[in-house]
Amino acid sequence: MKINVIDKVNSNTIDLISGENLFNGENAFNDHFGETTSLEIDLLNVASGIFAADLGIKRNELEDYIRTIEISIEVVNVHAFERIKDLLEEALFVLSSDNWTIKFVPVDGKPEESKSWPDKKGTVLLFSGGLDSLSGVVHYKKQNSDLALVSHINQNRVVKDSQSGVLELLNRFYKTDLDYYPYRVFGRNKGEFLFPTDVERENTQRTRSFLFLSLAALTARRIGFRKIISIAENGQFAIHLPLNPSRVGPFSTHTANPKFIDLAKEIFMKLLSLDGLEIVNPFLYKTKGEVVGILDEEIANNANKSISCWKASRVSAKNHCGECIPCLSRRISLEYNGVYLDEYSRDLLKENISSLPPDDNGKRNLIDFLEFISKFKGYKDSDLENLLIHFPDLYNESIDEKEALRMYSRLSKQAYDVFDKYPEVKKVM
Repeated sequence: MKINVIDKVNSNTIDLISGENLFNGENAFNDHFGETTSLEIDLLNVASGIFAADLGIKRNELEDYIRTIEISIEVVNVHAFERIKDLLEEALFVLSSDNWTIKFVPVDGKPEESKSWPDKKGTVLLFSGGLDSLSGVVHYKKQNSDLALVSHINQNRVVKDSQSGVLELLNRFYKTDLDYYPYRVFGRNKGEFLFPTDVERENTQRTRSFLFLSLAALTARRIGFRKIISIAENGQFAIHLPLNPSRVGPFSTHTANPKFIDLAKEIFMKLLSLDGLEIVNPFLYKTKGEVVGILDEEIANNANKSISCWKASRVSAKNHCGECIPCLSRRISLEYNGVYLDEYSRDLLKENISSLPPDDNGKRNLIDFLEFISKFKGYKDSDLENLLIHFPDLYNESIDEKEALRMYSRLSKQAYDVFDKYPEVKKVM
């Protein structure tokens, strides 16, 4: 199948060919479930093509970060995809803040025939190898839910090793082999079929959630777990209020945004004929500290097998830079629960923060985070209207504003409790 991507801002084009410079996950799907239907192949191409387009078109700086992307994708089941086209473009806008125009191009093939898919209780969980997905497994195991794990694997060896390490930890702890469905999806250079190099690529991967959920939805349909597909993401990063106005655009991701999840549910119900489908985030109104709090002691003490850092593949063997916002949030969540791990390339909290230059990345992130949590210190429901002025993102029909602000208030308290143990941080609090 052919996919043509046009970067309207910079007048660049990328041609993607499944099986050549686009690895769409079809081989893994065949290994898991046997012969693949045309609709399944279509969705694998659409989801992987969007993901590859997102990677292949680099953002410009600052106020020019918004991209305008046109993508033409060949599909057999063109009428099925036309029904969800508007929903998909809206979902991608919510995820990436970019302008997407999608065109589905019909190609010869046999459309998928109607079929009654199995329907049984169980959960398909997006398993990234991060701390939240680790906690997601524990959450559903404590509910005695039948569970299937779906992973997206790209060419990042660190992330792949993390997924393997966390899975091994869980299998050892539960004395069983969890049902695991990994899929390799990525863009690559292959002969005459080119793909942007690492330096040329966009590293935010904002549309990865649509790819991830597509893999989960297809897996759920085959095994019958269509009542719940779960994306386990703590409330801070699911709702993801920007730390300050300068981070509204290029720094504010929406990978588990509740609005996106609602749109994704509607897309997959219509496209895959999955009546009664549920896509949930059990941690939407929980802090990362509360998410870590559900872990058994043995698992928590081995949480270093998971990865949270955005720079995991670009730092030392410890795999956590120690200075990005995900690293700071991870450290707070673990230490709030009494778990202290030597896993950071930089021990920022013990540095003399005041003496660092203003453009030091760690200092800037820490100061922004401190200013952010100060807004929620001592929060009362009577503060709601004032905070809504500062955070208009909360005007969202998919978010309970009061529950969200109560969660951020608890985050604030938990962070202060941890920072209070570090004299150099207290000096700038």
